[in-house]
Amino acid sequence: MKRTWMLLTSLLLILGGGMISAPAASAAGYGCSGSLIDTYNVSTSGGTKYGEIQLYYSTANGGTNCAVTVDTYFGSSVKKPIRIHIIRCEASAPPGAYCAASGGSVQDWDSYYTYAGPVSVTSMSGRCVRLSGGVTNPNNTTVAANRDTGAVHCG
Repeated sequence: MKRTWMLLTSLLLILGGGMISAPAASAAGYGCSGSLIDTYNVSTSGGTKYGEIQLYYSTANGGTNCAVTVDTYFGSSVKKPIRIHIIRCEASAPPGAYCAASGGSVQDWDSYYTYAGPVSVTSMSGRCVRLSGGVTNPNNTTVAANRDTGAVHCG
């Protein structure tokens, strides 16, 4: 009995120690560094959500915004047109406004299984970022979900 108790105690210590020292899992950034700071639904005109735009931020290079559009509707077994466009707004752009690119605009648009991007812009201090993304129905390419954020995350 004493031997069984010692074995159980040893096993619990080993398992418990492994749980304590296990590294924390990190969130997938789809190739973007920094922290996830916002998500935006990408929906059809009828309101069906086909995906989401994910926006990440890091302090590198004077502030870096990075974005991806992720398909959340059709799954990864079929390619479909997915796009992401990130724009560093001109310095005078107010939050919420449509803004023109000021030295920074990158897009990725092709047929993918899961997501488009990552795309990023740097030197974001004092600037807003604008995001535009879309996911097209692979079974009916006349139906697409789109989203344009206007100027967001100004700073």
